[in-house]
Amino acid sequence: EDISEELDISRTVGWFTSLFPVWLETARGDEPGETLKSVKEQLRRIPQRGIGYGLLRYLHEDTVVRQQMAALPQPQIGFNYLGQFDSLAEEGAVFAPSRASIGAPRSMEGQRAHLLDVNGGIVGGQLQMEWTYSAHCHQRATIEQVANDFVDALRGLIAHCQSTEAGGYTPSDFPDAALDEDEIDALMLELGQAD
Repeated sequence: EDISEELDISRTVGWFTSLFPVWLETARGDEPGETLKSVKEQLRRIPQRGIGYGLLRYLHEDTVVRQQMAALPQPQIGFNYLGQFDSLAEEGAVFAPSRASIGAPRSMEGQRAHLLDVNGGIVGGQLQMEWTYSAHCHQRATIEQVANDFVDALRGLIAHCQSTEAGGYTPSDFPDAALDEDEIDALMLELGQAD
């Protein structure tokens, strides 16, 4: 995805990503569709998809700003969706995943950025999630339970998305309309296209 219209990264090699803290609000008992819409809107309200956080924290010219950013509470869970890797498995692809061991992904002496890291991506048409944690902080059974609860919640969201009640629009789908969620729902109902 484009970072900025002014920045041409077409002659670069590597993986660009932005890391930023997010607090997602959900109400207990929310219907899956309402939860999805709420999370979608919260994520879409993040300016420039979060790239500004890293710029402020690590690259701002004012040392005081960098210090203030560093002093903010840091997330204990890291979540990273790596994308789809299915094109790598296609016949004739220039690159393919290696099955050879690459060793440890980081130094054993390094300090972890989060108490729990969850990385996911699509491989072979399936979502694969990797849960990384320290056995000094968490018990394996605890992480397994959290992972199982995560999968159950994800299955519930998938079931909702496959149901006839799924769908609908949110304000970020119509950025120039200046409509709130209730106004969009009323308009869709009037048009006979409500979710």
